[in-house]
Amino acid sequence: MCKSNVKQWLFRGILLVIVIVICEIIGYTGMWLNSCSLDFLSTKNYFNIRAMLLGNKDPEYFPRYLSLPYLGYIPYPGYKKHEVVQHNEDGYRGNKVPLEKTDKFRILCLGGSITYGFGVDSPIQAFPAQLEILVNNYILSDSILYKKYHGAEVINAGLEGGNSAEELQQYLFKYRYYRADAVIIHSGVNDALLVRDAKPDFQLDYTHYRRINFHAEPLPQPARWLMKSYLISFFTIRLFYQSFADNIGDLYQHPGEQTFCKWSNVNMDSIIGKQQYEQYPFYENTKSLYSEITSDSSVLIVFPNALNTKFVKSKSYKDLCSLHAAMSKKLCAQIGGTYVPFEFDSIKDASSWLDDCHVNANGEKNKAEILFPFLVKVMHQRAQKN
Repeated sequence: MCKSNVKQWLFRGILLVIVIVICEIIGYTGMWLNSCSLDFLSTKNYFNIRAMLLGNKDPEYFPRYLSLPYLGYIPYPGYKKHEVVQHNEDGYRGNKVPLEKTDKFRILCLGGSITYGFGVDSPIQAFPAQLEILVNNYILSDSILYKKYHGAEVINAGLEGGNSAEELQQYLFKYRYYRADAVIIHSGVNDALLVRDAKPDFQLDYTHYRRINFHAEPLPQPARWLMKSYLISFFTIRLFYQSFADNIGDLYQHPGEQTFCKWSNVNMDSIIGKQQYEQYPFYENTKSLYSEITSDSSVLIVFPNALNTKFVKSKSYKDLCSLHAAMSKKLCAQIGGTYVPFEFDSIKDASSWLDDCHVNANGEKNKAEILFPFLVKVMHQRAQKN
């Protein structure tokens, strides 16, 4: 009788294990099937969401961006991709620069993905890092500059998807405290996309468009312990985090369900046609940003957007990018700064273009070479002035 009970309990135990394994396989399969995102910027597939909820500290599972008050969103500290750490612990791409000013010439680069370096796998390949290499080598060979500056340091504050509103926001609340000697603004494309796709509910603060919930906070115990089960993870995400996971298309665009305040009622076509730029976000944001930079005694360097028109079919998109470049040039002259001409033909090898606005590693190096002589001139002027 005793042996019979043992066999019965053993059978039940084996059966239970088989059921658990099958359930976990079902859960894992469900998570895998829901992790094939079409969004090339999204790190919010089911496995990544599970890692966030578990509080996983593996950089390979970190979200790409961190949502924050006042700053909107920043590159997630420690984020890793292609086995390379992409973001430093201070929340921007590339090497960390100390907040305290040193005896090095400090350069801040602001912009969207064209500053961040969307087309390259490693931070060192992006033009800000390439520019740092060029300037450091030059300072060593220039006795005048070497007496003043013992090298250069460049902050890559590029923000994928970032527009003029975020650039102003991030400068005001974070990057002005770095007291850069020179600030390079490489911007305009993302604003063009937002205005091109302007809807009847267009808002001057872009809240009709923006979605910035990029990360989920870890769950408390014991819920976090239960999430170790793939089946429980699958159903938890499916039931409670599906709207967070839905990122097909544009990671930065909300699906229209979010509530926002419709405080402005403008027609962008009319504003552009009448040149009423006091109601045009890119113009107003950029003017404010340029003014803040110069008021902080930093040298303003404007590096306009450029398009590879072979990839662009939308005439309005081309026209808007041209308008933003013209606005940047005009404001630079009015406020006082250095304007660096940049167009499609400025990139030596046309094959360096990956799409309408991003370039590969060779193109990023070329950008640094274009900026370099203008920056050297600025450095000499600043060294003589100080």
